[in-house]
Amino acid sequence: MEIGADDEPLVARALSTGSIQRCINTQPQRVLGPYYATNVVVVPLTNDVFVMFGGATSDEPGAEDEELLDLARFASEGLLEVEPAKRLADEIEALTAVRGLLQAPAGTFEQALQRLVDHATEALSCDLGVAYVAERDISVVCDLRNTLPLPPEDARHALEELAEREAFPLCVQQASEDELPHPFHSDDGVLAYYLLEIRAPVRGVLLLLHTRAGAARGFTLLCQSLGTKLVDAAEPLLAAGLLRDTMQEQLEHASEQARREPLTQVGNRLAWNEVIGVTKPTGDFPVSIVKLDCRGLKQVNDTLGHHAGDELLKRVAAVLLANSRDGDLVARVGGDEFGLVLPGADEDSVQRVVERIERDVSTSQDNGLQIELAIGSATTRADDLEETDRRADQEMLQAKRALRNRPI
Repeated sequence: MEIGADDEPLVARALSTGSIQRCINTQPQRVLGPYYATNVVVVPLTNDVFVMFGGATSDEPGAEDEELLDLARFASEGLLEVEPAKRLADEIEALTAVRGLLQAPAGTFEQALQRLVDHATEALSCDLGVAYVAERDISVVCDLRNTLPLPPEDARHALEELAEREAFPLCVQQASEDELPHPFHSDDGVLAYYLLEIRAPVRGVLLLLHTRAGAARGFTLLCQSLGTKLVDAAEPLLAAGLLRDTMQEQLEHASEQARREPLTQVGNRLAWNEVIGVTKPTGDFPVSIVKLDCRGLKQVNDTLGHHAGDELLKRVAAVLLANSRDGDLVARVGGDEFGLVLPGADEDSVQRVVERIERDVSTSQDNGLQIELAIGSATTRADDLEETDRRADQEMLQAKRALRNRPI
């Protein structure tokens, strides 16, 4: 391997002095490039060639200097014979990793991103991998440590900060030399990290980390090359996932708009019929239906114009929405008729809803926009909702007849 001696103090000392250098630590420390060891010996052979021996224990090496020199010469003589085969093996390993990534089944963008993180973390023998795409507000994690999981908020803040960087890729073999924010700090157990940019189809970052939870190591040149190859190879996978998501979002939007009444922005008759058809009351789960007729709408349209009538309908819809819960349906089921489906609401609950609606509609009116509501309601615990809808309709019609002869 080629290194810059200025960046490797232990090696620089061995080459400049021509003497064997020994270093023993209590914990694994970076000793050269991506390599970590507790016990290391550097044996210089010429002014630019050396051999390093490393171990995982802190025991003093038993070999004498002459024995170490013989071993170093033997190792250096075999280096050129291994190099071509090693390069071929590296290329095969990279091709295998890329092929494995691209064999992933089609899925969503988040699934494709998770596939990239999982595959890169495994291929580079990392303990932890994370990715973040700000435009989609998606972050994914591959955590192979047997430790507490990443704190989600801290991880998100750190990734947002990293996504704003401009220099990519960034490989740091000793995390303490260029610290990342918590929870990716060396105090969090991070030894080395590799930060890559996801450029297409949308910009993001991929962060791969070696930690004290696994074997102490950094990133070899093969690992670094493999990381960039995997990110590049993932682009069509991510693009396919993004296209799938976009099409699904468009389909959901179109489906939502098809079930929305454009003037009042509440549900329409299609939405009403679907909810009536699928909602199933039980003995422990009552369902109530409220039907409302806006008496006086025609008079408002005839005297003040249809614009005023439209404003009145929107005001009534706003009152109904304000008195509904998540899971309730508010719909305009006719020209001047509205309906509510209230899952889980019993007779007492629906009565309170009706009283609030009558009060709020009354207080929201001003001069020239006077209206009365004819309201009917029905509750069931076992009936077909279509029958309950008819009972609510009948009660609403009775209320309309009672109001018919009263002046507005």
